Amino acid sequence: MRLPSSLTTRLALAYGLATAVILASVAAYLSGALSVQLEGRDESELVGEVLLVRHLLREVRSEAEIRADTHRFADIAMGHEGLILVVRSRQGEPLVTLNPRNESVPPLRVLPATMQPEKSLLQTWYPKNGVPSRGIAALGQLGDSDKAVEIVVLRDAGYRVALIREYRHQVLWATLCGAAVAAGLGFALARRGLRPLRRMAADAAAVTTSRLATRLDVGSAPAELRELAAALNDMLARLQDSFSRLSEFSADLAHDFRTPISNLIGQTQVTLAQSRGVAEYEALLESNLEEYERLARMIENMLFLARADHAQVALGIRTLDAREELDKMAEYFEAVAADRDVALAVNGTAMVQADQTLLRRAVTNLLDNALRHAPAGSTVRLDVERAAAPGGGTTCIRVTNAGPAIPPETLPHIFGRFYRADPSRRNSAASTRLGLAIVDTIMRLHGGSVTVRSLAGETMFSLQFPAEALATAAPPVPAPAAVS
Repeated sequence: MRLPSSLTTRLALAYGLATAVILASVAAYLSGALSVQLEGRDESELVGEVLLVRHLLREVRSEAEIRADTHRFADIAMGHEGLILVVRSRQGEPLVTLNPRNESVPPLRVLPATMQPEKSLLQTWYPKNGVPSRGIAALGQLGDSDKAVEIVVLRDAGYRVALIREYRHQVLWATLCGAAVAAGLGFALARRGLRPLRRMAADAAAVTTSRLATRLDVGSAPAELRELAAALNDMLARLQDSFSRLSEFSADLAHDFRTPISNLIGQTQVTLAQSRGVAEYEALLESNLEEYERLARMIENMLFLARADHAQVALGIRTLDAREELDKMAEYFEAVAADRDVALAVNGTAMVQADQTLLRRAVTNLLDNALRHAPAGSTVRLDVERAAAPGGGTTCIRVTNAGPAIPPETLPHIFGRFYRADPSRRNSAASTRLGLAIVDTIMRLHGGSVTVRSLAGETMFSLQFPAEALATAAPPVPAPAAVS
């Protein structure tokens, strides 16, 4: 059975069901207890009737006297529904018979006159209605003589079964009515109790792209909803921050795409405005090729990040000589460093578990970033070492450059894809500003991390590779090979 979609209705039904179960349980207990008490009372009355008849028999001297004064014994059965009393001679001749329904008196074991009747001596018999009932037969002495008569006292339990049945019917209706009332009250209470949740939903529905600064009121929310309200506020803060970065990134991306495209269009229009020599056309093609390569790098970097987000980058993890890899990259950037009057220094040695292409990509991005910010005459250091760590060792690769420190408020966002540390577009032609985001993605693919520490006069990026790098089981996707 499908539950109603309304939480208020669900709570009301739960209240009603819980009330019905509780009332039904209490009713079953009370019904059983009542049945036991009535049965015990009937058994006590049967024993008491035998004792009372014996006492009356002590006051008569003959059977004839009993026949002449039967009303004395008839009074015994008054007020006792279902009670049957038979007093008969030892030969079976009835002396007193009180049997309104003409039930057949069963043969019962007769107790001696000297034996005291008890509940444990009661016997079971079955009247016309088939309900198991209880009875007892015993001898009673006449006066002070040795003569005795037989006393039979029976109790038809049918009245008790009918009484319990009627009691259960009434309890059933009371339970249903109580459950209905509980469900109604539960609905009202749940609706009132969920009012803060509806108010929270209304506040959340009012949040739009132009009102991302809106926050839910945590202080007025009930204790059970404060955690939810705080989580929603945190989510709104992240959405606002991400939306702001996305807006800035979209604007920057449009600008970065527009610049090379404008260059291509402008240079081509100027060149085609009149006839040119072969050398001029070759210069135009070379310039256009640089712009095409820049556009290709931007697109390739964005595709790599998108595929990495969807676990579509497969790693070819193997053991590499980190020092050898750093030497090769230092050699590759040697000419660029010389042009900027910056020296490169490689120190340390260690093995690393990594994808060779992605390792080179990460270090290349950091090295290119360091060379662009290092002042002339300084040295960019590439250090590698094996460090002990809980759960296994790690290989740490550091890229350090001199220069102005990165502002502290910038550090938490420096690896964001949509973050621009430099509000101006300085160096926008040389960088897509996705390099550090790619480094962070590469390290997460390896199960490692990248951190940055920037103090006065020095900035250091650290790559931490775990002993067992994580490999993503997915179709191979080439990593971007160009500096970003």
